[in-house]
Amino acid sequence: MSLDTIAIHADQLLTMPEDAPALQNYDSQGDLEARDRAICGLLEDAGVFVKDGVINWYGPWDERPDEARGNDVSQARAGVVTPGWVECHTHSVFAGDRADEFVLRNAGRSYSDILEAGGGILNTVDAVREASVDELAQSLLNRVFEFVRKGVTTLEVKSGYGLTLEDELKMLRAIDRVRDEDVPCELVSCFMGAHTVPRDFKDDREGYVDLICNEMIPAVSEEDLADYCDVFCDRGAFTVSEAERVLMTGKGHDMTPRIHAEQLSDSGGAMMAAELGASSADHLEHVSKDALKAMANSDVTAVVLPAVNVFLGTTDQLAPARQALKVGCEVALSTDFNPGTAMTQDLGMVMNLACNLHQMTPGEALRGVTIGAAKAMDRDDIGRIRRGEPANLTMLNAPHYQYIPYHVGTNHVSGVIQDGSIGYWTNTEG
Repeated sequence: MSLDTIAIHADQLLTMPEDAPALQNYDSQGDLEARDRAICGLLEDAGVFVKDGVINWYGPWDERPDEARGNDVSQARAGVVTPGWVECHTHSVFAGDRADEFVLRNAGRSYSDILEAGGGILNTVDAVREASVDELAQSLLNRVFEFVRKGVTTLEVKSGYGLTLEDELKMLRAIDRVRDEDVPCELVSCFMGAHTVPRDFKDDREGYVDLICNEMIPAVSEEDLADYCDVFCDRGAFTVSEAERVLMTGKGHDMTPRIHAEQLSDSGGAMMAAELGASSADHLEHVSKDALKAMANSDVTAVVLPAVNVFLGTTDQLAPARQALKVGCEVALSTDFNPGTAMTQDLGMVMNLACNLHQMTPGEALRGVTIGAAKAMDRDDIGRIRRGEPANLTMLNAPHYQYIPYHVGTNHVSGVIQDGSIGYWTNTEG
């Protein structure tokens, strides 16, 4: 539903400034809370005035303009208001499920064992190849609305379960079809034909990389189907040299490079991402300190995916989020929603895991699903609250911002506004 004007009154408004205060040695809880408030741009008893789909004003509620006080202005009330949540790393287009692998892992099989035996991603590839564009689009449409209900206003979606020219295009066209449905969420496409080497190229890795670079990427570019190019650079997937070739080819076709790096081993992918100027390096469980420093120097965002560690039972080997923050990296959070290693769409739960497993503060976690996630996608128009920019807002029924990651297992989202339109609403106070 579109509204011409709406004034939202919040107990706490998180604006998310561009640059966070440097992380130093804080000796007291008070210092940590002060830094949290600063990195979130927190305003108490504040408001946002939305007019014609953009943020017209924000600030202390008592200082709102006269235009925001009129009887013809819709009014809303919320405990906490943040920028619309940005989900920066998902594999939301897929068919079937992999519950059988979930059972195998519970019986002691590792993810890498399943992957190297020809399972894992390749099982989803089989299901996607059998599915039609209509079937993929319908399942994605249902998932998009679930993301919106959980507070998301921008959703990145990767291909990578087709691994043939036609099947990769089919996945990206399904994303396009859902985008055309005018859903209350911006869909952002990422080409990831370099997800793994398919069975039909098992003995011809170079041939598959040739296919990606010489046929897939040009075809994706010709139809303008993706803004990003991603690659899985790790043991059992693609080497650094193969990944670099794919990303450089994508970059030459105006696709921003991103990378799955250092999830299973220290492959060198994160360092390559820094040298290449990728917008993000994601996973990072085995990343080196030198690579983190290089990422910070090159403004490569570190995307941390804690639900994967819980799902795979690898909480003994976590991405070093605190170390990344200390060297100056922006840290983003994501579900990594996919059928094999993170079957969840709950960013609220991910924030709780970031706090409990990675010792991130509530403010750092909320920054990670807003401006941090926006930076992972090299976007400066989402993930923050600024005058004159599109009104993407997540409203939460919570007494204060720390409560959001603290009270896990419930959906605190009471309303979502995307580009000035109401995408989800349970708010009974306004």
